[in-house]
Amino acid sequence: MSNGSPEKQTIDRITVIIRRDLMLGPDAVIDADTPLFGSDLDLDSLDALLLMQSLEAEFGFKMATEAFGPEVFKTVGSLARFVEEAPLRPETKSSGSM
Repeated sequence: MSNGSPEKQTIDRITVIIRRDLMLGPDAVIDADTPLFGSDLDLDSLDALLLMQSLEAEFGFKMATEAFGPEVFKTVGSLARFVEEAPLRPETKSSGSM
């Protein structure tokens, strides 16, 4: 696992998804240090599931059930680090058939 900061591009893509999925306006302040729970975002468990499904589709990975925990969803930055380190799904690769 990397201790470095996530890429700004990853955070920007996640921020767009958060705004869309949580129906937040452009005035909501979201950055890498924004807590996902107990903040203005006020995620609940259903929001977290929806967000993870959107991130899986956007970034092409599948989150293992055991990885779905509070350390991943602590902040936007921790979620971005997880996304950057997640292995890609095999089915996202081109099969090359006919």
